[in-house]
Amino acid sequence: MNATALPRFNRLSEDQFASVKRQFTTDDLAQWSKLAGLEKSSVTVPEPLISGLFSFLLGMELPGKGTNYLKQSLTFEEQAQTNEPLTATVKVSRLRSDKALVNLTTVCTGTNGRIICRGEALVLYQC
Repeated sequence: MNATALPRFNRLSEDQFASVKRQFTTDDLAQWSKLAGLEKSSVTVPEPLISGLFSFLLGMELPGKGTNYLKQSLTFEEQAQTNEPLTATVKVSRLRSDKALVNLTTVCTGTNGRIICRGEALVLYQC
């Protein structure tokens, strides 16, 4: 699909970013552990909960509705602690208008800017 038919794609720009802040409580971790079929709750924030923050941002904020995930890579550097304020950010690093593809960098930070994880995502923008 060519991006010229997608006016919202043409409003995207490199270095554009979106962020979300979230703390995961012991209740959140207990609920996640139960859904995952684990016998006991995690004492640190499970990686899938953190990667879900990026899914939210890509699907709802930037690029937003009409985004189709193609791939994502994350490298976890630290564990996020229960009740730790987390900030997940996605930033446009490349726009490929010939195919309506968007490359983004991803990073999640914790207290005092501590890097929890970083990575990249590639999405197809269809709306």
